[in-house]
Amino acid sequence: MFNIFKKDKEIIVNSPLAGEVTNLKNVPDKTFTSNIIGDGCAIIPEKGSIYSPVDGTVEIFKTNHLAIFEPKKGLYIVLHFGVGTSLLEGKGFERVIEVEKGKNVVSGQELIKYDLDYINEHAKSSITPFIVSNEKVDKIELLVAEGKKVEVGEPLLKITLK
Repeated sequence: MFNIFKKDKEIIVNSPLAGEVTNLKNVPDKTFTSNIIGDGCAIIPEKGSIYSPVDGTVEIFKTNHLAIFEPKKGLYIVLHFGVGTSLLEGKGFERVIEVEKGKNVVSGQELIKYDLDYINEHAKSSITPFIVSNEKVDKIELLVAEGKKVEVGEPLLKITLK
């Protein structure tokens, strides 16, 4: 009976790309391993595209390597494709939809195609941090075990808000 509001406090976040789930500590950049931005996981990507992991708004940076999703006011989910990819100045990425800051997207909507071979050759790493950033987060639960493969759209994280 007292769980009436529980649904509003839990958010399921689907995988934005296909690949192997790994710990943020495996990302070769202290910005992500130090949890300064927040907590989450990383994905070692396979060939494909980036899809929206949630219903909400999105901001995609002009270099297409970074997308910030807001499924609920003040809750941010950051996808940073690879390490050193900002230096590619958009090469290796092709935006599928035109979005301005605050554009509404739905879970599973294709956003950006990426050339994994190009990125692996020209960036430091293609390992992709996927981070939840919000002081109102009580718990982040990984729904796919580290070392396991995840497909686009599969439930990846469960966020519980305070």
